[in-house]
Amino acid sequence: MILGYLGAGALLAALVLGGFSAVLSFWAGYQENAVMVQVGRRAFYAAAAMIVAAGAVLEWALLSHDFSLAYVTEHTDLSTPTALVAAGFYGGQEGSLLYWALVLGLLGSVSLVASASLGVRLAAYAAGLMAAILSFFLVVLVMVASPFDLLSLTPPDGLGLNPVLRDGGMLIHPPVVLAGFASFAIPFCFASAALLAGRPDSAWIAHTRRFALIAWSLQTTGLVLGMWWAYHVLGWGGYWGWDPVENVALMPWLATTAYLHSSQVQETRGRLRTWNFALVIVAFLLVVFGTFIVRSGVVPSVHTFAISAIGPWFLGFLFICIVFSTGLLAVRSSGLGGQAAPVTPVSREGAFVLQNLLLIGVVVVVLWGTMLPLVSGMLGQQRVVGASYYERAAGPLFVVMLALMAAGPLLPWRRAAGLPSMRALLWPGATALIVLVSLVVAGVASIPALIALPLAAAIAATCFTQYARLLRGWSRLPSVLARRRRRYGAYLAHLGLAVLVLGIGASHFWQQEKDVTLAAGQQVTVGGYTLTYVGSQERQLADHTELVAAMRFGGVTLEPARATYAGLGGQSLTHVAISTTPLADVYVVLAGANSDGSAAFRVFVNPLVSWIWAGGAIIIVGVLLGNIGERAPALAAVRRRVPAAVST
Repeated sequence: MILGYLGAGALLAALVLGGFSAVLSFWAGYQENAVMVQVGRRAFYAAAAMIVAAGAVLEWALLSHDFSLAYVTEHTDLSTPTALVAAGFYGGQEGSLLYWALVLGLLGSVSLVASASLGVRLAAYAAGLMAAILSFFLVVLVMVASPFDLLSLTPPDGLGLNPVLRDGGMLIHPPVVLAGFASFAIPFCFASAALLAGRPDSAWIAHTRRFALIAWSLQTTGLVLGMWWAYHVLGWGGYWGWDPVENVALMPWLATTAYLHSSQVQETRGRLRTWNFALVIVAFLLVVFGTFIVRSGVVPSVHTFAISAIGPWFLGFLFICIVFSTGLLAVRSSGLGGQAAPVTPVSREGAFVLQNLLLIGVVVVVLWGTMLPLVSGMLGQQRVVGASYYERAAGPLFVVMLALMAAGPLLPWRRAAGLPSMRALLWPGATALIVLVSLVVAGVASIPALIALPLAAAIAATCFTQYARLLRGWSRLPSVLARRRRRYGAYLAHLGLAVLVLGIGASHFWQQEKDVTLAAGQQVTVGGYTLTYVGSQERQLADHTELVAAMRFGGVTLEPARATYAGLGGQSLTHVAISTTPLADVYVVLAGANSDGSAAFRVFVNPLVSWIWAGGAIIIVGVLLGNIGERAPALAAVRRRVPAAVST
């Protein structure tokens, strides 16, 4: 019980300090009082420290099985493995909000440490905005959804963790996704502070680029881990179902992808200032929208929390953020300046602009598909769109983006005219043609496959071409890599995306499946793989029973199972058995067993699925290699290169 009081007290102290930091920082920025700005930042650091203390208290309560706390009782029990008990920190509504606030407090503190170099006013407004966002979460944690609420009677055991969450993926997927969501607030705060301070130059981009990359990288990792978890745990043979919660995690990633590309145009050519501000704002608004969808339960999804009182708070917060950010951008847009000359369509910046428009087009498509059940339900009859809608509406946009990724990096800045630019496209064009002819000869008749897969191969060819050029000048290799690390890291990330697209395309277009009921000793053949059913047995484990079947092929034994948790009302969960090779996965789901010893199975053969996970890993490695250890450009140099259009 004492832990509940300690945790609640720490959150209340964090709220007081966060509110004080917000008010003082805004006032100090308006007055340009450097001393008070520093005090405001220190108050933010203190608020973050109190959140860390509250998080430590909650984790201790979970690990010590303090069932006097309602949160501990609802999300753990004595039979839950210790690692999953610790993961219960973010397994529920209240704990995940505390985890969000913890990440924002820590990363926000890091971003504010060096912000003094941006100038008194911009640094103060950034601290004020970050403290205001943090204070909102603390208000919700203190007043609406506290993880430290006490029970009137302490039960001897808890209710236990949801069976779907009793998996090793619980240790890696949710914390990464939540950290990614929280990280998007940092670029938003600095972009909004730059607008408030009348500082539209690239200084805020130079300062926050690493944090935008952190947010994007965390979200990339979270999306891939989410696909991996859905594939290994849910037992439906796929990894992406266009579920509303999957969609709301994807949309800010798309917007930030657009920003990371267009910010290069601003840094290099001084263009797209207003567009970059808008992209950062849109990414954060999509995060808040996604949080509302997940926390309110207004849209049907297997991932959302139950309908609760927290939904209206996030809806109100979303409304305030929309009014504030769009109003601020509208007021400041006339003074953002930048070069007025139109972008040449056939050039690298032209490719960036078109790519950005396509990414935002995909965001619009996904947003409409996600909101349709809510909008149609308000009008009387709820409608839900399926995967076919997203494939038809967003598929063509993705195809054009793949073509741009193959050609865009080979185009020069400003304009591309004449034979040199055409020669640069020779290798990716030839590679795409070879792959296309090979697919046709192999009998592939799917038009989407004949378009997407050659384009993915062309992207890979573009990346290899650029690395070949780098290696030709091997004597200058260290100096070139030092100067252009970001560029070649980006090529590696693009190569990873090409690998990922090949994996998605192959597994989507050529997946084979079969439902079958077998007696012991009988066989089934799927996609060239012959599997023999050996038999089944029931196992009693610490917190559940498992019905395990054995399927054998090629010297490999797969054991799909169904787990039943008696302590959770008899809830059952499928445990998938997967045999993975670089060419294909053999994926077996046990549907059930009969009294005569036979068992029902669903067997999938999924080509190149392992390429998806490998592609995701290559993307992250490319981003890390291209940016870790890179020195931020001196702000004075940034201002000389891209002078401010206004001053306030």
